[in-house]
Amino acid sequence: MYRMHCSEVWGGIKGISMDVRTNALTASLYSHSCDGGKGGDIYYLSVCDNDLLTRIAIADVVGHGQPVNHISQWLYEGLVVQMNSLDGHRILTLMNSMAHQHGLEAMTTAAVVSYYIADSNLYFSYAGHPPFIRRREDKQWQAVDLLHPRAGRANMPLGIFSDVAYDQEQISIAKGDRLFIYTDGVVESPDAEGNLFEQEGLLSVLEEFGNKSLTELKEAVLAAIHRHTGGSLTHDDITLMAVEVN
Repeated sequence: MYRMHCSEVWGGIKGISMDVRTNALTASLYSHSCDGGKGGDIYYLSVCDNDLLTRIAIADVVGHGQPVNHISQWLYEGLVVQMNSLDGHRILTLMNSMAHQHGLEAMTTAAVVSYYIADSNLYFSYAGHPPFIRRREDKQWQAVDLLHPRAGRANMPLGIFSDVAYDQEQISIAKGDRLFIYTDGVVESPDAEGNLFEQEGLLSVLEEFGNKSLTELKEAVLAAIHRHTGGSLTHDDITLMAVEVN
């Protein structure tokens, strides 16, 4: 397990399967490129200077190659700039401006989720990304979407328009609560007939294995996806993270 410390940003775009711990959260991460190389999914965690704020950022870039490298760098820089701020949505605003300059080849969905120990709140923002799924201790898993999204050009994928606004909302969270954060390659995994795994398939696995360790939970989801696809993970890049509040 990798232990993160104060004033640190960790992550990237390479294929990986490992556990990461901060003062606030423990996460079991898996990321896989559909072509076996550096793919279109980006993942980062950051820890603030005083070890009270842990932030998770995940992004799914359309395509591969240079656009992915650009956006990975923009996300890293945004996390560094906002490391000590609760305003995680500003990272998406910055990234959207940069992505729009590069055109639709840099179109990206992203989510930023931050846990602040001092007030026991989880802060979250989305840029056209699937909502994370939360389980309060001994309760059902539920997707956590924005409750009060603003009207107009808001919370859209990065790179489409230059003037998109990104909301940030918050929920209270407690020790032992769990989160599952993922890219759409998980729920869009197809079987031989083209039927997708979908959020219902994911929720079913989370309910069945939700009390296992984070690593076992991650592996159970991966095993279910492999069964659904017949063993293939070549349809899209996949990144997922099982998280628990320490």
